[in-house]
Amino acid sequence: MFCHAPITGDPDTSELLDYLAERLPIAHTKRGHLNRGPITEVVVEVEGRTFRARAKNETFDLAPPVHLTAWVDLLIAKLSDAAADDAELRRAVLRSGWALR
Repeated sequence: MFCHAPITGDPDTSELLDYLAERLPIAHTKRGHLNRGPITEVVVEVEGRTFRARAKNETFDLAPPVHLTAWVDLLIAKLSDAAADDAELRRAVLRSGWALR
């Protein structure tokens, strides 16, 4: 699948977290204190694997711990596989403008 995820060298991570939370119906998000403010963490569980991106001290803390572009690519590959079996996920992915692999 292909996406237009905002990945830049900019230390502002909120744009990518907002993007993922908005487009993935299976994403779980956390915000700051008292659940207010910008999204600070996005967790997506796909086919038994957990993907977590957390804004921490103006950087990303990623699980699995790989480079950001590799993390997004791995997430997209797993989502593409899962969308083949899940009609709701497939609709959400296609509605977001992403193409399945």
